Parts: sequence; C-alpha cells; structure tokens
Amino acid sequence: MRSLWEARDANARRRDVAPGRVLPDRAIVAAAEALPRTVAQLVEVPAFAGKGTRRRAAYWQRAIDEALALPAGALPSLRGPRSDAPPPPRAWADRDPAAAARLIAARAVVTELSERLSVPVENLLQPDALRRLCWTPPEPLDPASVAAFLRGRGAREWQVGLLAEPLATAFAAPQGG
Repeated sequence: MRSLWEARDANARRRDVAPGRVLPDRAIVAAAEALPRTVAQLVEVPAFAGKGTRRRAAYWQRAIDEALALPAGALPSLRGPRSDAPPPPRAWADRDPAAAARLIAARAVVTELSERLSVPVENLLQPDALRRLCWTPPEPLDPASVAAFLRGRGAREWQVGLLAEPLATAFAAPQGG
C-alpha cells in the first residue's frame, strides 16, 4: 500500500492533479489485498478497470513489484508508530490516580462552561488536548503554563481565555492532584 500510495502521490504532483483522481484509495487497498504479480493480474482487479488506471497499469505494477521485492526489515511495522497519546481514560485511575482526578476536575470545568455558554464541549477545547493536559500537565501548573500548553495544542485565544485560569484553579484544588 505504501509503495502505491507514494507512486500515486508522485504521479499526481507531476500531473498537478488530486491524488484520488489519479488512483482511488479503494484501488490501492484492492491491489494490496490481491498482490498481483503481473500487469495482467493487476488489470483483472475490478478497482483497476478504469481506462486511465488501466493505461498506467505498468506504472502501478512497478510500484507493487518494488514493494514485493523489499526485504522484511524494510517493511513498515504492522503495529504502527508508537503514539505519545495518553492511555484511554478508563485506565487512568489505576495507572495515574492524580491524572484521573485532574481529568474529572477538568471535565467538570469544561462541562459547566459549555452549559453556561450553550457551546458544545468539543468546541470549547479539543478532547485530545484536554486529555493530554490532564495526563501530562505543564510545570508549574498555573494559568500561564496551562495557557501556553493549550496554545501549543492549537487552542484559539478565545478558548485559552475561557479555560486556562479555571483549569489551573481546578487542578490546584485538593481533588485535582
């Protein structure tokens, strides 16, 4: 898939066309599942039935052949890249009770503000940013560092203005850790 994806991207850039118009995602997936060994086998894959796709079938097959020739060590990991995201919140109480307490306090702050302003919670702050703030809070844990953290996660100034101080205050409370 990666080889076809990269070949499609290069072809699209060269032609100044959107990648999906050069080769649809479904065709990449279908080829990865079929693993054709020849151009004839590739054009038998229904997703490669289009005239433009068939016309460039030799180009796509070269990308497939290059991928098939890679040694196992050069293949991408099936496990995917390691994530720096916090664990699922349901595991927090066992893994880091202080972080779990911060999350409860932070959710209360955001929910109260959401209800008061009639703004959806996720519009006030991206849930991922809130979880990351609670899992790995900045030091020192004060309004300025919370504001900087939120800005670093893409929060807009109006979001930072509404949330930095109340979140820092909630974290400073005994139940906030």
